[in-house]
Amino acid sequence: MLTRIGLATAVALASAAAIALIVSSAPARGGSATLMPDLVTLPIPQEAVFVEPDEKGTTVLRLSNEIGNRANGPLEVFPGPASIDCDGDSDPANDRDASQRIFADTNGSGGYEAGLDAVDSEQAFGCMRYHPAHNHWHVLDIARYELRREDSGKIVAQSRKVGFCFTDTRVAFPSAFTPPIGTYPIGSAKPIGCDATSTQGISAGWADLYAFSLPGQQLRVDGLPRGKYCLSSFADPHDLIDELSEDNNVRRVRLNLRPGKLRVRTLPGVCRL
Repeated sequence: MLTRIGLATAVALASAAAIALIVSSAPARGGSATLMPDLVTLPIPQEAVFVEPDEKGTTVLRLSNEIGNRANGPLEVFPGPASIDCDGDSDPANDRDASQRIFADTNGSGGYEAGLDAVDSEQAFGCMRYHPAHNHWHVLDIARYELRREDSGKIVAQSRKVGFCFTDTRVAFPSAFTPPIGTYPIGSAKPIGCDATSTQGISAGWADLYAFSLPGQQLRVDGLPRGKYCLSSFADPHDLIDELSEDNNVRRVRLNLRPGKLRVRTLPGVCRL
């Protein structure tokens, strides 16, 4: 199976057409412009979705999901110093409240430059939780997947809460403000990384890829009839992150699905829902 990093090259080819003009937010009153992130869900190519039995013998649709930051400002989040049981499971040892850090365009360059642009604001937005299967900490509710019958629009499968440890996997939207080396690499030492006290993020122009081989990247499809379906992947489905636009967070792909034969094929065109 491909790993989280190993699939990046294949996804890069499929999403090259998605590279677009990078924009920054308008100036705040009486001050510098704020350098907001802009999360987008990148295309799901054929090689990033397939059907197989899981470890329990249940037929599942596995998919890779990639969230990019198409803006001149970084997405940067960090945990609070102590737990407030933000996940509501009565175990304060496995979670931390999460906050987002937004930078100002202090030097007026139009994009974020480390060491030159100051912090504009920090605001609480959600929850970080330890994820045993991945053995690191995730920001909760950052992605959601659902599968609908194309003819009726009926939801036939959907994911539970999907969390990410935000990290720079590859450059997706290169610009003058895209760092050549990721600011938030996976597996790095404190203070950047995926542990309980580390800052996480996606740099301007970079993307974070979660490959189909990782736990949580699947939908249960056993018992579904063959036919045409629409697979939707949502970034930040509850609008927790403060960003430039909430209108580009979903990506949909049409599928010809045959769960009984363990077959799936992506189709051209737009989902009819």
